[in-house]
Amino acid sequence: MKTLTLLTLTLLLTTTLALTPTTAQEYQRWGLPEGATRRLGKGGINEIAYSPDGTLLAVASGIGIWLYDTATYHEVALLTGHTGIVTSVVFSPDGSTLASGSYDRTIRLWDIATGDTLTTLTGHTAEGWNVVFSPDVTTLASWSGDTTIRLWDVVTGDTLNTLTGHTGIVNSVVFSPDVTTLASGSEDTTIRLWDTATGDTLNTLTGYTEDVTSIVFSPDGSILASGSEDTTIRLWDTTTGDTRHTLTGHTANVTSVVFSPDGSILASASYDTTIRLWDTATGDTRRILTGHTDWVRSVVFSPDGSTLASWSWDDTIRLWDVATGATRHTLTGQDYVRSVVFSPDGSTLASGSEDATIRLWDTTTGETLTTLTGHTDYVNSVVFSPDGSTLASCGGWDKTIRLWDVVTGDTRHTLTGHTAYVTSVAFSPDGSILASGSGDVTIRLWDTTTGETLTTLTGHTEDVEREGESEGTPAAVSSVAFSPDGSTFASGSNNTTIRLWDVVTGEMLTTLTGHTAYVTSVVFSPDGTILASGSRREIRLWDVATGDTLNILTGPFDVESVAFSPDGSTLASCGGWDKTIRLWDTTTGDTRRILTGHMAAVMSVVFSPDGSTLASGGWDKTIRLWDTTTGDTLNTLTGHTSAVMSVVFSPDGSTLASGSGDGTVLLWPLAPPAATSEPVAEDINGDGVVNIQDLTLVAAQFGQTGEDIAADVNGDGVVDIQDLVLVAAAFGEGAAAPAIATGDIETGHLQAADMQKWLRDAKQANAEPAGIAALEQLLSALSRRNLPVPKETALLANYPNPFNPETWIPYELAETAEVTVSIYAANGKLVRTLALGRLPAGTYQSRSRAAYWDGWNTQGEPVASGIYFYTLQAGEFSATRKMVIRK
Repeated sequence: MKTLTLLTLTLLLTTTLALTPTTAQEYQRWGLPEGATRRLGKGGINEIAYSPDGTLLAVASGIGIWLYDTATYHEVALLTGHTGIVTSVVFSPDGSTLASGSYDRTIRLWDIATGDTLTTLTGHTAEGWNVVFSPDVTTLASWSGDTTIRLWDVVTGDTLNTLTGHTGIVNSVVFSPDVTTLASGSEDTTIRLWDTATGDTLNTLTGYTEDVTSIVFSPDGSILASGSEDTTIRLWDTTTGDTRHTLTGHTANVTSVVFSPDGSILASASYDTTIRLWDTATGDTRRILTGHTDWVRSVVFSPDGSTLASWSWDDTIRLWDVATGATRHTLTGQDYVRSVVFSPDGSTLASGSEDATIRLWDTTTGETLTTLTGHTDYVNSVVFSPDGSTLASCGGWDKTIRLWDVVTGDTRHTLTGHTAYVTSVAFSPDGSILASGSGDVTIRLWDTTTGETLTTLTGHTEDVEREGESEGTPAAVSSVAFSPDGSTFASGSNNTTIRLWDVVTGEMLTTLTGHTAYVTSVVFSPDGTILASGSRREIRLWDVATGDTLNILTGPFDVESVAFSPDGSTLASCGGWDKTIRLWDTTTGDTRRILTGHMAAVMSVVFSPDGSTLASGGWDKTIRLWDTTTGDTLNTLTGHTSAVMSVVFSPDGSTLASGSGDGTVLLWPLAPPAATSEPVAEDINGDGVVNIQDLTLVAAQFGQTGEDIAADVNGDGVVDIQDLVLVAAAFGEGAAAPAIATGDIETGHLQAADMQKWLRDAKQANAEPAGIAALEQLLSALSRRNLPVPKETALLANYPNPFNPETWIPYELAETAEVTVSIYAANGKLVRTLALGRLPAGTYQSRSRAAYWDGWNTQGEPVASGIYFYTLQAGEFSATRKMVIRK
C-alpha cells in the first residue's frame, strides 16, 4: 500500500474521497449522498479523539468521519463507507490506524496515512456501539447491543474470539495494561474478566443491584474500578476478584469513573449533579465537586492529572483544579455535549456536541480557540470583479463559490455544482463570467448575474507521470485565468499541463506541455501575448499565439503563485517553504529582487493597479505590502488566524482582499501611498500607519530622556504616559491598513499587566479619552491572550517528536530576554539559528507562539533523518534538548 504524508492528504483525499453533492441543503451541509438524511439523526457530533501525537483530531458525525490537522484545525480527509451513524472512533496507540463503530453493525479499520479502509469487520447482530484497541495494537475489541464482545486481529481482520456470557447489553469494555485480561460491564449487573488469549471467563464479579455503567483499570492494572446505576462504586482486586472498597456517597446513577494518571485518585460522575474524588488506597472521599445544575455525563483527567474536565446535561463543561477542588473555568456555548477529550499536551480541550459543532478550548484561559462546523473549509482564492463591486471567493471542502457585495458584505450568490474542492476563480474582463477550477478535474463558467452554470469544460483527465508524484494522482485543475481581451481562457492542472480554451465555444485550443510537476498558477501578461505558469522549481513563459516556451526561470524554490506587473515588465513569484518572493525581468529572465520577511510559506502575490506595491500572503497568517522599487516592507497586516491563501487588490487600488485558512475573507481599506501623505508624528516606525508596533516602541523606550528620541511624540524630552496615550489615540492614522487587529497583539509582545498600569496612569493624568479608549480595547484583547508569567525560564520538549517535516519548540520565559534557538546536528555542526528577538516574559507553547522549525538548514535545504539537538539561549539562560527527524 502506498504511503502518503499528511500534506499530501489535503490534496489527494479531498479528491478521492469527495462525495457526489445534491441540491438539498442537508446533503450539501454534510457532503453526503442522497438519502443519507435517514441516517443522520440530529447530525450531532458523537465522538472525538486525538491521535497519540496530537497532530490529528478525528470526529464522528452522521455517517462520516472527519480528520482535522491540529496545526490549522482544517479538514484533511473525510472517511466514508459506513451506511449508519458512526458512534465511536479511536486511534491505535501507535497512531497508524483508526477504528470506527457504527449503527450499520460494522467496524472499520482505516489507514491514517492513505485514508483507505484496511478492513471491514462484520459479525455483530445488533448496532455496534464502541471499539477499543489493546495497548500493543494487536487486538481490537468491539461490543454491541447483541450482548457479545468480539476480539479481532488488527492485521488480518479475523475474529479471534467471540465472548459470550453476559445476559444484558454490554456498556463498557477495557483492556488491562498488560493486555492479558479484558474487563466488561453489563446491564445484567455483572462484570466479567476474560482471558484475551483464550476467550475464557476468568472471573465474574457480582454485588451490584443495577446496571454496571463504567469500568476502568488502574494504571498499574492491579485495581478495576466500576460504577453502577445503584449509586455505588467498587474497587476490585484484579488478581483475586475480591472487593477492596465499596464507595458510597452518590445519591443517583454513577455515569463515569476514571483514574488519575498516577492512579492515586478516582473521579466519579453522577446524575446527582456532583463529581467525587476518591483516595484509591483508603476508599475515602477526598473532595465533592459541585456546580453543575443537571446530570453529569462524564469526566476525564488532563494528561498531567492537575485538571479534571466534566460535562453535563446543563450544557456546560467545567474544568476543575484537582488539588483544590475549585472550578477553574465553566465553558458554555454548546448544546448537549457528547464527547470531550484533552489534547496530548493538555493545552487544548476539544468538545463535540449535539449542535454539530466541535469547540476547541484553551485549558489555561478557558477561552474558545475556534469552533469547527464540519462542513466549511479554508478559502483558496479571492478575486474582485473588474468594476470592483463584487468579490468572488472559493472554499475547499465546502465545494462552493460565493459572490459577495463589496459594499454591504452580503452574499449575492452561492455557486454549487463542483463535486470536489474549488482551487481557483477568475472573472472575465467584462465581469459577466466567472471561471472556476476544481479537484473534480473540471472547469466551470458561471453567469455572474444569475449564478447559473454556463458550461462545464473537461479535458484535464489523463494522469501524467510527475516528478515526486505517485501514479494515479487525480489531475485537479489548480489555476484558471482569462486573457485580457476575454477571448481565451487558460487552465493549469496537477497533471503538469496547461490548456487554452475558446471562451465562446468552450473548445480546447491547445495543450502546453513541458512542466514535470503540477502547475500551481497561470496568468496572462497585460497585453495577452505571454502566459506565465508556476510549478515545482520553475516558471515558464509561453507564447500564447504559438504555444512555444519563451523562457524557463529556475531556482531552488517551489512556486505557489505568479503575477505580472501592470506594465508587463516584471513577474512576481512566491515560493513555498523557502518563504521568499522573487521579482523577475520578463525580457531577460533575470532575478531583479528577492524579498524576504515572511516567516513561513508564501502562498499568493499580486501587484497594485499602479504597480508601486506588491501584496503577499502566507502561512505565517500575515499579509505584507512591499515597495516594488526598493523591495522594502511597507506594512505587515495581521488579523487572520490561519494561513493567508490569496490576496487581491480592488481595481482602483483602494482595497485589498484576503482569503484565509480560517474560512474568512477580510477587506483592508488602503489610503493613498505614504509618499503623498503628511508624516504622522505618532507613526514612530515610519511604516505609514499608527498601530500596535508603534505602541510597542513606546513601551521599549519608556522612561528614556533626552533629545531626538523616536518615541518622544510630544517632544518634551521624556518618553512617558503622555506619549503612549498620544500613540494609542492616533491608531489608524497614516497611509495603510486597519490599525487594531487582535492578531497584532501577539506581534506586539505586550503584557496585560503593563497595559493595566498604563491605563491607570492615563486616567490619573486625565489623558485624551480616545487614547484611554484604545488602551481599554487593547487591555481586553491582551487579557484574553496573555498567560501567567512562569516562575522559571525553561526549554520544553518539541512536538511532534519524532517529526517530519516540521516541529514546534516550546519554551517559557521568566523575564524579558533576547531569544535564539539554535539547531545542531549530532556531530555538533550548527544547522540553523532561529533568531526570535527580544521577547517579554510569558509562555510560548502554542503553535502560534512556540519557535517553529521547518526541517531546513541555513542553505534552504531539507536536512536528513537523524538525531538533532536544539539549544535555547534567553539572556543568561541556556538549555539543550534532543529531537529526532524520521523520514
